[in-house]
Amino acid sequence: MSIQVLTQVYDEMRRLAIAGSVVAPGDFRLKKLIPPLEQSGAKAPVFAKVADAVKKVVDGNEKTSAATLLELATLVNAILYTQGETGAPGELQEIETTDMGAMAQTSARMLKPLLEALTNTGAGRLEIVRDAIERNAFRDLRLVKPALGAIDDPYGEIGDLIAEKVLPIYGKAILHDLRSTFDLKGKASGHPRRLRLLHQLDPEGTRDLVKQALDEGSKEVKVIAIECLGSDPADLSYLLEQAKAKAQEVRQAAYRALASIDDDAAVAVLKSAMDGKDLELAIASLQKSRNAKLLRHIIAGVEKELEELLKTKDKKAVSQKIDRVESLLQCLEGRDDADSEAFVLKTFGRRSELAKLKGDSASGADLILSLVAVMEEGSKNMRLALAHEHANLQSSDELEASFSAARRILPAAEVFEMFSPYVTAKVDEKKKRDPAYLKRQVIIESISDEVYFDEDGDNAYPPLDPRWLDIAVVIGDIGLIRELGRPGHAAANAFLKESFGAILMKSKSLDDCRDVVAAMIRCEHPEATDAFIAVLEKQKKQDYYFYWFARLIPELPKSAIPRLEALIPNLGEHAANSLVDYLQQLREKK
Repeated sequence: MSIQVLTQVYDEMRRLAIAGSVVAPGDFRLKKLIPPLEQSGAKAPVFAKVADAVKKVVDGNEKTSAATLLELATLVNAILYTQGETGAPGELQEIETTDMGAMAQTSARMLKPLLEALTNTGAGRLEIVRDAIERNAFRDLRLVKPALGAIDDPYGEIGDLIAEKVLPIYGKAILHDLRSTFDLKGKASGHPRRLRLLHQLDPEGTRDLVKQALDEGSKEVKVIAIECLGSDPADLSYLLEQAKAKAQEVRQAAYRALASIDDDAAVAVLKSAMDGKDLELAIASLQKSRNAKLLRHIIAGVEKELEELLKTKDKKAVSQKIDRVESLLQCLEGRDDADSEAFVLKTFGRRSELAKLKGDSASGADLILSLVAVMEEGSKNMRLALAHEHANLQSSDELEASFSAARRILPAAEVFEMFSPYVTAKVDEKKKRDPAYLKRQVIIESISDEVYFDEDGDNAYPPLDPRWLDIAVVIGDIGLIRELGRPGHAAANAFLKESFGAILMKSKSLDDCRDVVAAMIRCEHPEATDAFIAVLEKQKKQDYYFYWFARLIPELPKSAIPRLEALIPNLGEHAANSLVDYLQQLREKK
C-alpha cells in the first residue's frame, strides 16, 4: 500500500497547524489531495476515512477548523505510525570513529558571537577567538567545521591561532577534512597551515603527502614541506641540497629542518650559513640546535668577531661588525649550558670596553643591549649577574631587563629593596629625557604591563612584595594599583574614588574608564559596581571597547547581577549578548 499521499496530507496538515487552523477551511492544497485519497479508498477503507476527515477540514468554518484539523492530524499520525519501519536490511557493521577527547557544550550566548567571528570579517574578532580559547570553548562539536574553515581566515593572526591552538585539540578526527581541502598548488596561507598541521597530527601518515609537496607544491607549500623533514635519515641528502637553493625561504626552511639532525653534514651546513651571508636566515636554527660542535663554533665565531671589532677604526665597518655580532649573540639566546654561560658573563664584564665603540649607524650601547637580552633569557647565573648590576647599567632598556631577571629568580622582598628606589626617586616630569624619570617609568610600565599579560595567561613572574602598592598610591599610578591592588587598602580606596570621579567627568569612551574601574574591582572597592554601571550609563554608545569593558563583569560581586540585568534592554544586540554571557560567568563564579 502506497503511503505517499498520506505523507503529502501530513505535510499540508503540519503547514496549516503552524499557520493556524483558521486558514484551513477551503485550503486548495489540501483539497487537491481528496481525489487520490478517494481512489485509494476503493482498495483500502482507511484512505476513505482520511478523505472524509480532509473534507471536514476543507468544508468547515473558523469555529470547527481547530477540532477538524486535530481529528485529521490524529488519524494521519496513527496510520503513518503503523506503517513505519524499524531497522534496515543488511549486516550490522561497526561505524568507524575517531576519538576527539573530552568534548563539552558551549552556551548559545558564547557560541553565536564566536561563530560570527569565525565565519565573517571585521575588527574585534581576534579578541573573541582568544577569549574562547582561554575558556576552552572550542571543545564543542558544533565548532569543529567553522574552526576548520577559519584556517583560511584572511587575517593571518586568526588563521595561525586556529591552526596552532584550536585544531590540534580535535586530533586525528580532522585529518580527512584537512586532506580533502588541501591544495598542493595553493599559495594562500591556509594550505601551508594545513600541511604543517597534517604532519603534526600524523607524521607517518603524511610522509607521502610531504614528499609530493616537495615535488609538485607551490613555493609556499614546499617551504613547509621542507620544515616537516628531518625525522628520517633519508631526508638528510635532500635537505643538504635544498640548503643551496636560490630562494631564501627554501634555504631557511632547510636550515630549520637540519637543526634537528645531529649529523656532521648538517652541522657543516649550519656552520657555513653562520660564517657566510645567510646568518640572519639561520639564527633561529642555530638557536635550536644543541650540537656541541656547533655551539663551540658559534662561541668561537662571536669571540673572533668581537676581537676584530675592537680593533676596527672605520665607523662604517664598526657598524657592520656590531650588527653581525648582535646576530651571533642571538644564536646563544635560551641556552643555559656552561660554555655559553661562561662566554656571556665574560663578555658582560667587558661592558666599559664595548661602550666606547662608535659607528655611523650603531654603537657599543646597541651591542650591550643585545648582550643583556641574552642574559635576561639565559641561565640562573646570567640572570643573577644582570640583576645585581642594575645600578651600573646605563640605559632604561637595560634596567628593564635587569628588573625582569630579578623578578624571576630573587625573593620578592629583595626585588623591592633593589628596585623601589627608582620609583620613589625625585624626578623632573617636565623633562621627559630626565634619566631618573625614564628609569622610574620603565619599572612602573614593566609592572603595569603584567595586567595585560595576565589576561592572556602569559605572566611568568611570581607575586610582588605588598609594599609596592603603598608606593603606587603615593605616586598616584592607577596601572600599578590595578596590578597590585588588594582588598581593604584604605589609601588605595580613597585615591581610586577620587580618581574615578575626575576620569568619568572627562571620559569620551568606555576605554577611558576601564583601568580605574578595573583597579576598583581588583581592590574590592565598595563602590566598584556603582562605578561600572555609571560608565555604561554615560557612555551609551557600544563601540569596539564594550567587549573589553564587559570582560570586567565576572570580577564584580554577585550582588551586581540584578543591576546589570536592568541594563540589558537599553543595549544593542551584540552588546546585550556579551553582557548576558558575562553575567552567566558571574553567576557561576564560586
